Amino acid sequence: MTSEEGIAEIDAARWVEDEFHEFHIEVTDSNGEPVHAAIRLRPHYCDRGHIQLLVNGNLNLDEADSFPRYFFSFEEADTHTRTFLKWRLWKHRMHPHVLKVPNAQSTSYNAFFPEQTSTGSGDDAGQGSGGCSLEGKA
Repeated sequence: MTSEEGIAEIDAARWVEDEFHEFHIEVTDSNGEPVHAAIRLRPHYCDRGHIQLLVNGNLNLDEADSFPRYFFSFEEADTHTRTFLKWRLWKHRMHPHVLKVPNAQSTSYNAFFPEQTSTGSGDDAGQGSGGCSLEGKA
């Protein structure tokens, strides 16, 4: 399967409801192996999100990327599922790798996180957790 075919399969995948009122989609990775995603409603008192997403397949995820993940609406869960699968399976970006916030007000990072100051040099300069660069910050 080509990357274009894989992306098209993810776009076309339809959620199917089972007898437990959970919804599932299944797509294929680049090795022809199935990857299964499921969403289910969580109890009404859960405050981290009303919908739980699980994804199973040969994804080689570490703890930081693991599942379940939680959302407040089907639209959020669906968009995240498809974006995640496109990136993880095919390295297809749905959004540019920048952080731009329309009409954002500029202030000092230290105003929000005074205990996490950076000297602006060395390995941690301009980086957040996990050593990921915060490119495009205001």
